[in-house]
Amino acid sequence: MKKILVVEDDQPLALAYQKKFTQAGYVVDLAEDGETGVSHAALGKPDLIILDIMLPGGMNGFDVLQQLKLSENTRSIPVIVMTNLAEEGESAIELGAKEYLLKVNITLSELINKAKQYLGEDRKVS
Repeated sequence: MKKILVVEDDQPLALAYQKKFTQAGYVVDLAEDGETGVSHAALGKPDLIILDIMLPGGMNGFDVLQQLKLSENTRSIPVIVMTNLAEEGESAIELGAKEYLLKVNITLSELINKAKQYLGEDRKVS
């Protein structure tokens, strides 16, 4: 089973992601701040990371992305950045994110289909 790490501080949203991805057949790990996200990525070796930009504590999503891409251990893990800040998409891509998605413009089913794309899976969820 493929593992997805969701780094999201909005607990109801994180739980919604977890439920939908679990129903789609994935193992889901949650982290609610950047430091925990980096740690879980290094230790858990997920197949994909869903990363929020606005995170509490000392590390925002850009800091997390930078740390992930600097580490030999986590650099190859695809990262989908999810946020409500449209203007920062280019920065996320430059730092190594595979995709930058606006939370308000995507459904959970669409997010799962994006995840499947980066995990090399063809089956679609509706």
